[in-house]
Amino acid sequence: MYLLSNNLPKILLQTSALLAVIVLSACASNKPYSEAAPGLTEVSHNRYFDRVLLAPGTPFPSFNRVYVEVPQVTMNDYWLRNYRGDYTQRDLERIKTAYAELLQKSLREGITEQEAFTLVDSAADADIIFRPKLDALNLYAPDLSFHGRIDHYIHEAGNATFDLQLVDAASGKVLAQFVDHSETFSNPASVRERANRATNARYFGRLMDRWTNNLMAYLTEENSFGTAP
Repeated sequence: MYLLSNNLPKILLQTSALLAVIVLSACASNKPYSEAAPGLTEVSHNRYFDRVLLAPGTPFPSFNRVYVEVPQVTMNDYWLRNYRGDYTQRDLERIKTAYAELLQKSLREGITEQEAFTLVDSAADADIIFRPKLDALNLYAPDLSFHGRIDHYIHEAGNATFDLQLVDAASGKVLAQFVDHSETFSNPASVRERANRATNARYFGRLMDRWTNNLMAYLTEENSFGTAP
């Protein structure tokens, strides 16, 4: 990521940009994983997610009707420290609400496209509840309410941890959990792109669609769910 400010000398600008790349790269390499839900055991899997966890000794039940809860969103600790004094509570609420809506929209559309599942609008009507979280959200171009103009140029928009629990609607028991920490896709042209609220949403929307597609593939593939030891 490169930050360009009309008010900074050129040499300071280049130094700041280099430091930003180093710090954010280091931050991205340390994958912050969400904790496993109580009672679940990590199982081996071939692809799709960093971690897949199942309830040990319990065959996964068949299901059709799915309800998607509003996702919880938390910001990356580094992001909160780095931009302390720059963001307002209103900024945080806006970002969390926007990215919760993006993730919920992606999951709902993914379910709707699957013949095996039926999307329902009430947990009372569901067999399975999707309980999604977006943890450690790290926006390289923060899109805050700065006074004056600061331009951000990016190859990627940031990274985050996808954490989805599958909950039995009747009992409330968590049956499975999927966790994956990923960067957004790079710009296909390998050219730094001027970022704003819309480009951030576009990059993260693609990442969320990737998570959703991987989840749907896992849920619909035959024998995906074994029994955890």
